[in-house]
Amino acid sequence: MARPDQVQDDQLREFFEQAQGAMRTGKPNEAVKAVVSALYRLLELKPELNSEELEPRPGWKMPFLTRWPQLGANFVEGSLAKHEPKIEFIKESFALSEAITYYEFTLETAIKRGV
Repeated sequence: MARPDQVQDDQLREFFEQAQGAMRTGKPNEAVKAVVSALYRLLELKPELNSEELEPRPGWKMPFLTRWPQLGANFVEGSLAKHEPKIEFIKESFALSEAITYYEFTLETAIKRGV
């Protein structure tokens, strides 16, 4: 299981710790905001993620960042195509399960990238 202490970058780790604390105290909105900050920091540290592509099936490519959960903190339309990802909050309230989904995706990505 991925843990914030596996993250090398101090600022990025702090965002994950903030998110984790918010989730533990029943504040999923705060957790999602911290994870979005973590995503932006991750993209600063690993800018190649902005243009990285996956090939889930032969001949079919898609941007890696399309795996980001679209649960209310969504990429602005067209921002991935421009390789300038930007998140917009399209709802005001998040469930804890949604916060956990964002957290796990972003934390696992950070750890796999060695940051």
